[in-house]
Amino acid sequence: MKSMEFVKMDGAGNDFVVAAEVPGNTVYHSPEAVRALCDRRRGIGADGVLILKPLSPGELSMAYYNSDGSSADLCGNGLRCAMEFAAISGFAENHALFHTGAGRLEAWRIAPEQIRIQMPLPEPFRELTVCGYPVFLTTCGVPHAVVPLTERGFEELDFESVGRSIRFSEEVGPAGANVDFILPLNPDTLRMRTYERGVEGETLACGTGAASAGAYACLKLDGGTKKRIICAGGDVLTIELTVNGNILKEICLSGPARAAFTGVWNWT
Repeated sequence: MKSMEFVKMDGAGNDFVVAAEVPGNTVYHSPEAVRALCDRRRGIGADGVLILKPLSPGELSMAYYNSDGSSADLCGNGLRCAMEFAAISGFAENHALFHTGAGRLEAWRIAPEQIRIQMPLPEPFRELTVCGYPVFLTTCGVPHAVVPLTERGFEELDFESVGRSIRFSEEVGPAGANVDFILPLNPDTLRMRTYERGVEGETLACGTGAASAGAYACLKLDGGTKKRIICAGGDVLTIELTVNGNILKEICLSGPARAAFTGVWNWT
């Protein structure tokens, strides 16, 4: 029997099992174990698993796994939870540097359970029509398809069906993408729902999706360089952008990250 100590955390409702890696215990990185951990009936239940390895004071590596056992280069809400975990576990104080599959990214604990993180710069958008919808493709650590909708379209959307169709569409490509349906309420405030690749359903929030939506709003809509993203669960994520003309120079994501409970998980 294998066991691991964990903290169950959520970032704006996007929930994770978070653990510090123990040398010699390979259960952390097993796709079968990840699926068992994330099972909401027979396991702990989560959208994904974060495994952190302290490298030096204030510096850690972060591995991220989706609930289907697949790995991903980055999870924005996961990174915020990783910073809160590092602070409450004594691996960092109010600032840390994380080594991720999307590069080295900084994080700041601006208050207990309030985290600000550096995000990778989204790639230039490619505009396509997929399943009859305007789709703006980018990569912000992981691939995203931003789909702007009208209020009627947002409210009447067959979310699961359309999200799945776009995620697996030939136009998006074999790797697929997270699909972010957005409703601009004004140039600086958007509602967002995300069909998340690797979860294969809706999550209550998506950090890399919020960054992608914020970049879209900054470059394609009027308004300022600070965007509010209202997530499906009702939480608000803040995107701050630094822009030179039409070129993004920096993007940061802020929002809540909290520990719900701790425990020990046993797996045979």
